Amino acid sequence: MKWTVFLFLFASLQATGQTLSHDKDLFATETQSIKRIHSHLLIRDYSSALLECEESIHAFPDSEGIKRSYVRALAENGKDDEAIAKWKLFGLKNEAIDPNLVEALAWGVLNRSENSPQFVVNIASLMSAYYTNDIRAVRMLFHQLNSSNALLRAMAAQLSPRYRDHLLIDELIRLLNNEKVWFVRLEVIKALGMMEIKELKEPLKRIVTHSRTTAEEKGVAIASLVNTYESIGDEELSKLVHSKRSGLRHLACQIVSHLDLHEKVSFVELLLDDPNSDVRIAALSTLYFMGLKSLSPSALTKIIDLTEDSHPPVALTAAWVVSNYAPETALQVVRKWVYSSDESSRRLAAFILGRIGDNGKSLSHEVLKVSPDPFVKANLALGGIGQGGKVDHLSDTLYTFLALRKGKVMWDSSQNPLFQILAPSSICHVPQVPEYPAMIDQLTRLDILEMLMKLKHPKAIDAVKSFLTHQALGVTYAASNALVEEGGEEALTILRTLMREESGTVRIQAALVLALAGKDVEAIDVLQKGYFSSDREMKVNILGALGYIGDKTSIPFLMNLLEEPYQILKVVAASALIQCVYH
Repeated sequence: MKWTVFLFLFASLQATGQTLSHDKDLFATETQSIKRIHSHLLIRDYSSALLECEESIHAFPDSEGIKRSYVRALAENGKDDEAIAKWKLFGLKNEAIDPNLVEALAWGVLNRSENSPQFVVNIASLMSAYYTNDIRAVRMLFHQLNSSNALLRAMAAQLSPRYRDHLLIDELIRLLNNEKVWFVRLEVIKALGMMEIKELKEPLKRIVTHSRTTAEEKGVAIASLVNTYESIGDEELSKLVHSKRSGLRHLACQIVSHLDLHEKVSFVELLLDDPNSDVRIAALSTLYFMGLKSLSPSALTKIIDLTEDSHPPVALTAAWVVSNYAPETALQVVRKWVYSSDESSRRLAAFILGRIGDNGKSLSHEVLKVSPDPFVKANLALGGIGQGGKVDHLSDTLYTFLALRKGKVMWDSSQNPLFQILAPSSICHVPQVPEYPAMIDQLTRLDILEMLMKLKHPKAIDAVKSFLTHQALGVTYAASNALVEEGGEEALTILRTLMREESGTVRIQAALVLALAGKDVEAIDVLQKGYFSSDREMKVNILGALGYIGDKTSIPFLMNLLEEPYQILKVVAASALIQCVYH
């Protein structure tokens, strides 16, 4: 009986203790509640954190700390729309900026958009995460490397080298062995080459030598292979030079040139007789950069003989190599092809004539005067710029071409990878890139425009204004960076002047270039004021530019855009927010 009473009393005390403990939880202080919420967030137990917030907000409806934690918990649970609504309801948008809360809201938008059924939103989410420079982007890149969409896999591969994470490297190696879509394979090979993964020499060599490898894959694999070499012995180089595979013989030339191996020139000389024209061109180019003084007399004789090669790019490359050693022979070859009926050979011959410099001055004046082909004149000018002497007439030639040429243009390196030849565009439409041929045309024209700015052509400002009024495309970072790099402070002055133009398009484009190329805070006001009157594509460019500047004064403007009805704008605004917070 005593034991029964004792057990009853013990059970009663235990129940009382549990009740008191529960009551203690109910009456936890505000600080304790916030600590519990943060503990759940710290261990990434986001659902428990949200439950704690929902209970605590009723107990402490005026607590700023719990309100902020509630908004963050919603964002971490993928409920970004609710989080933004609560952020407004709680009046947090009117208070001092909390960097952690801003970051949580922005990443909430990016994470939810990662699995959007809209392809364009997926791409925007991936790109936006990439530009944050945050470790969380690695997870997104890894996820998209495994995407069922080939375009997303290709994009993720292209972006991976920036982070160089082992998780990404292992996945790229897997794709190198298993990927079947050719354009994804190209990006995978490029990415691994940029990362300089030395363990991949043999797999890349197999790609180079495989009979079914496309020309594009072979070229990218060779470029990636070169990056894996820090040195090479005579035995290995000899194997490459005497290989039955033209790709490996080509690789031998690239390695000697890349590592500046003057003592290995004799190996490259053997390839002047190679049956493959691309290998002969690679050998000629390598020997040119090694210097003719280091060549044997027999090699010089072979190079002069190659000026009569049946393949025009080989003959013209040989003429360029010996232009200082045997100028009359070189000019004879150039004259033959610059007036030929073959358009591509004419363009290459004109470019090489410009590269010959003073020795070709007389023939250059003749060609500029009598040739009816505007591409011949433009390529002669492109080749001649930087070779010394006055270049006013050459810059005039380029300006005239830029002003009069209405058709699309592009750079063509198919005849010799060393030379970028200006040619009529043969770019085809690519479904995943809107207006791709027009974009290539604009970037090519921008390259010519930056040359005019560098040469201080008197009409360069008008040319810049004409370029900036082009409404089909926004200005990309690479393009704008090149524009300002070559134009220097003078280009920046021109662009600041253009930000005061009457045309809204000119003002916004000028501000974009200043923002993307120089992180110029003067552009912020123009970009924000021009945002609401711009079309959707330009809005994306403006948001990207504000993020690239990364000024904290843009945070209130960008926070308001998290309620954009268009998901793609919301995603880019979120990325810009993260960049502004980090800066």
